[in-house]
Amino acid sequence: MQNLNDLNRLFGREDNIQFIEGPSGMPLIQVATSRASAKVALYGGQMLSFKPVTAEHDLFYLSQKAIYQQGKAIRGGAPLCWPWFGDDPGSLGRQAHGFARNLFWDVLDSQIHDDNVEITLGLESTATSKQWWPSEFRLRKKIHIGDTLSLSLTTENKGEIPFSISKALHSYFRVGDISQTRVCGLDGIDYLDKTLGFTKQKQAGDIQADKETDRVYLDAPQRVAIIDASLKRRIEIEHNGADNFVVWNPWDKAAALNDMSAEDYEQFICVETANALANSVIIAPGAAHHMHVSYSINSEA
Repeated sequence: MQNLNDLNRLFGREDNIQFIEGPSGMPLIQVATSRASAKVALYGGQMLSFKPVTAEHDLFYLSQKAIYQQGKAIRGGAPLCWPWFGDDPGSLGRQAHGFARNLFWDVLDSQIHDDNVEITLGLESTATSKQWWPSEFRLRKKIHIGDTLSLSLTTENKGEIPFSISKALHSYFRVGDISQTRVCGLDGIDYLDKTLGFTKQKQAGDIQADKETDRVYLDAPQRVAIIDASLKRRIEIEHNGADNFVVWNPWDKAAALNDMSAEDYEQFICVETANALANSVIIAPGAAHHMHVSYSINSEA
């Protein structure tokens, strides 16, 4: 793991990009410009916070009970599920959602132009990763922080045989009140409902969670929006290189999670950019797959 002094010397940019010690000593990237503020954990290469100067509230929910400990995923922000989404596809006892969110990523580059910040993080196959997954890979995540936030993920196959991955940016969006929140843009789209044994359903109108919600939307459009009447804002999500949106809220099952308060389900909804289930991606030797998503916050009267 890179140390803070070296990180600040190589990649720090005056007061705009700083590397600081976070909870439990975990290194964080702290960004502050005339456009936005943000925090990124090197553990998991994970966005924890993004707040444009024009916004009153953060884009993301981050649990106050989040556990900052190696081997545990940080609850909130935008963790990366990779190289599998959901339960271990091989039924080998490996943790759900893969291992990329539970490893420290390297900082490869940082740039600032006109108060737009771009940070590049990397993760590569090692002896540690091969304990869980034998493939040779290289991951690159580019984070663009400006008036909007964009995340680009590139998966490269550095080995000699094809491999299959599923993945998701498991974004936890902060809302003022889940009962006053709608997800629009998926009307008429088929989805698999995990709460109903992954049976196929068809979305009718906007999504308004009023109980546990865990759905994988199939052949999803590129754009959706979260309408948050409580915070009077609209979160626009646009992605490419992804075939699914996953919508999740644990509802009363939040009480069983040790890194979230029982009532926290009222304060977020996950709308995840994903390639999941039948939309897994096969990457040939020497080839790469790209996934990109952008988020913007607009006022909603």
